[in-house]
Amino acid sequence: MTLQEEADRVTALLAGKIVQTVWRHRSGELVIQFTDGTRIFADVREGALELSITGCSND
Repeated sequence: MTLQEEADRVTALLAGKIVQTVWRHRSGELVIQFTDGTRIFADVREGALELSITGCSND
């Protein structure tokens, strides 16, 4: 998957969601939780940005 394809997929998965809270566990990590329970984790590993989305529902 290209970076653009990944960005498009994340955009589609998160469309219309409302941010509930944002926090940082570590200096290189960002977590965004949405009101429906979806969470997106963004962190830096070996110089590359890694994204992970959990609990995503497209209601």
